[in-house]
Amino acid sequence: APHEAAPALLSAPGVPAAVGHYGEAAVATDRQLASLAAVQVLEGGGNAADAAAAALLALGVVNPSSSGFGGGGFALYYDNSPRARAAEAQMPGPRPDGPARLTFIDFRERAPLSATPDMYVDAPPGGTGPISSASQLGGLASGVPGEPAGVVELVTRFGRSSLGTVAAPAIRLATDGFEVDERLAEALGAFREQLLVDPTLRRWFGESGELRAGDRLVQPELAATLRTFARGGLASVYGGSIGRAIVRANRARGGRMTLDDLRAYRVALRTPVHARALGYTWVSAPPPSAGGVTMLQSLRMVGALRPVFRRDAVALQHALIESWKGPFLDRQRYFGDPDHVPVPLVELLDATRDNARAGRFHPFLALAPALYDLPIPQAHDEALQPDNSGTSHFCIVDAEGSVASVTTTVNLPFGARYSAGGFVLNDQMDDFARGVGERNAYGLVGGASNLPGPGRRPVSTMSPTIVFDPEGRPVLCVGASGGSRIVTATEQVALNVLLFGMDVGDAVAAPRVHHQADPNVFNTETVAPLPADQLAALLARGHQHEPIRNIAIVQAIHLEYTGEGLRPRLHAASDGRKGGRPAGI
Repeated sequence: APHEAAPALLSAPGVPAAVGHYGEAAVATDRQLASLAAVQVLEGGGNAADAAAAALLALGVVNPSSSGFGGGGFALYYDNSPRARAAEAQMPGPRPDGPARLTFIDFRERAPLSATPDMYVDAPPGGTGPISSASQLGGLASGVPGEPAGVVELVTRFGRSSLGTVAAPAIRLATDGFEVDERLAEALGAFREQLLVDPTLRRWFGESGELRAGDRLVQPELAATLRTFARGGLASVYGGSIGRAIVRANRARGGRMTLDDLRAYRVALRTPVHARALGYTWVSAPPPSAGGVTMLQSLRMVGALRPVFRRDAVALQHALIESWKGPFLDRQRYFGDPDHVPVPLVELLDATRDNARAGRFHPFLALAPALYDLPIPQAHDEALQPDNSGTSHFCIVDAEGSVASVTTTVNLPFGARYSAGGFVLNDQMDDFARGVGERNAYGLVGGASNLPGPGRRPVSTMSPTIVFDPEGRPVLCVGASGGSRIVTATEQVALNVLLFGMDVGDAVAAPRVHHQADPNVFNTETVAPLPADQLAALLARGHQHEPIRNIAIVQAIHLEYTGEGLRPRLHAASDGRKGGRPAGI
């Protein structure tokens, strides 16, 4: 698709991203040590799946506030290995709609089998502090971790390295320690009082009771857990010694998890959602994520409005804000665990709905979200779903052209703020509705379709994404952390690169806006504010405004093809809003 001139807004001062340019393989994570761990596996003969497994484990060591062994997530994998291409060539019959050789691995946490819809109605607080409800802190807050199963699925289904090989960098980081950076020190300080309650986490702070930037963090218990996992695989976690430690810790903090819950855990292989928009094919996360569908709907409406915002910064931001209102209303109504709730995907991905919303758009007026509401007949209409925030996204491209787009989380920072085996346990149960009409940690109202239930996965906004050009080649791996803002940030960075031809570093650095229909306000970033005249022009259209610190943390790799048959040049960017750095070969 031809590039348009970038509107002036996108040239406004942003937050500089860390950028790397590579010829063979690239990794972009929100921690440099995790990027280097993935590259170590690639240099040792591993592929993108092996490197993704290594990055997952390393992030749990160096970024425990966001992700880890006690959490879960999603992986979108494009397999471009010779074996996969040969298998595709031998497939009989017509080719499937959309890009081929794509797999979506759902390793999100699941509710314990004892979970009930009313389990939080009369539950006492899980502890003290600003985030302390029973769905956010303590044993009742934790779902069955999925990350260990996700690691094994990546390695056994697509990888060519051993579990021991991909775990080795994380084991070294936990054993030898690493220097705490300013962002981890800030997170540790913010939740210090709650973390000190846990004996293992208390040892992080040492005899002084403080852990500052520049101090070394050594995690011997986590190193031992990772060694056990590397030797014993899934059996060690979902029923073995690590699993028993999880159950003991969970029940000691008032939880209900059992070994049967762990034994029942399975990853789910799902078909990713995709749509054509703006000359590209966009592939992203299916339910239980609402993020992929939300982004695809917005992109198609933006495509229909393309003549409105050519080279006009304010018109672009206005169109984006309006394009998110309808999809976020759909998100409120129709999403749940697809294994338990019928999600009307065909209707949600019907382009006629996006075109109808574009027809309601006014170029100079902010419309009420309800004016973009297009109810789907006979579909359930019961819930507005929670978000997730304490999260990490990364992108990997290997020498064969395989691509891994992965988002992982423990939900709120440091999850439920207790540990087992040296790692924090998630508080993913807060992504369920605590009760019909109740608000979660992000102020979003829950409803019946997302109440807790045995073995259910809560709805998410995580949106790992891969974009393909008209020739079917991957051109962008992108995703973000940051709750409901994941969707809007991912979309804006992708448009910056693919529609406006921006360098991926500038695309990630540029200021962002966000709107999620409820509340009916748009957000800008205090770390990357809009120019005053452009903000004033948006307010003049009738938009209500609320600044926030930042709008998600984005990682991206742009694959630039310079000639037929040539390996693409890889441009990787890690968002300066969190301080990550890419690495590559």
